Amino acid sequence: MFWKGAVFTREGFVGKGIDLESCSIVDNIDGEENGIIIPLFRNCHTHLGDTLARKEMPNNLSLSELVGPNGWKHKWLENNDQRASAIAGLKEVVNSGTGLVMDFREGGKAGLDVFDNIEYPGKLILLGRPVGNEELTGINAGISSLADVDNAVEITLSARDKNGLIGIHHSENEREDVQPLLDLKPDFAVHMCYASDDDLKKIKANNISIVVCPRSNHYFGNRPPLEKMIELGIDIGIGTDNGMLCTANIMDEIHFIRREYDSLGLETILSIACFGLDDIFNKDGTSTYSNLEPSGWILLSRVEEDNYESIFNPNTEILGIRWMN
Repeated sequence: MFWKGAVFTREGFVGKGIDLESCSIVDNIDGEENGIIIPLFRNCHTHLGDTLARKEMPNNLSLSELVGPNGWKHKWLENNDQRASAIAGLKEVVNSGTGLVMDFREGGKAGLDVFDNIEYPGKLILLGRPVGNEELTGINAGISSLADVDNAVEITLSARDKNGLIGIHHSENEREDVQPLLDLKPDFAVHMCYASDDDLKKIKANNISIVVCPRSNHYFGNRPPLEKMIELGIDIGIGTDNGMLCTANIMDEIHFIRREYDSLGLETILSIACFGLDDIFNKDGTSTYSNLEPSGWILLSRVEEDNYESIFNPNTEILGIRWMN
């Protein structure tokens, strides 16, 4: 069987469809198209454990009051079923055609254990966060911010020794000195809303990637300088951040980006959504996640003649998802 339609790749649209058995692109195929075919999305920054807090979250709390070390979110996590919440978030991930999710885990080993034996057909990357001054559990490190974590150096070294990934929240609600971040050499920084042009140039020079979460940032009145990041050629990923703030649906995120960053080309936004953080996953032959390939394909309805305009039309629907594994 085949899905017939234009297929989006790193080189733009190619072929006439895909073979659903092998997931390979087909150049010659007869018949009317089924829709537009794109790779499964990458959600490069989530906190799925607080998804079920969405209806309970108080209004008008500041960033620190909501998600800071002693914020409302952490009290909610202590008193609610994080596993059920993570499963609810993963359902949004799966139903929106996301083949890779990178989740920052709170709560040390217990936080990582939340995902034990939860089935997900894509690639799940969990970035651990030790409790207090504990050692890193797992291989990847997700650091809340350098201002909040006293042993960030030790955590980073531990993840690097394990050949894991390192992500650090930085300059989310105000500008933070970029040099301590550069000294740690993480694989990626999250947010960078208040990074100066000079900060971003240094990030680029040090081969550090950036994950942006525009909807979440907008909630607190913040805005990542995505245009400058793209202009500098920084490797970028898109995330949806806290499940209590935003759906884990990357389609929702790219629709928002189109509205708020109207100078950006639709091909550029879609490429980041489908192939974000490629520099991390393909930069060498040693990383745990090197040479990561797309996890499958999404079939989207065609509502406009132009492929890109159709994909970004709010009336576009997901007609099918084909997982490779």
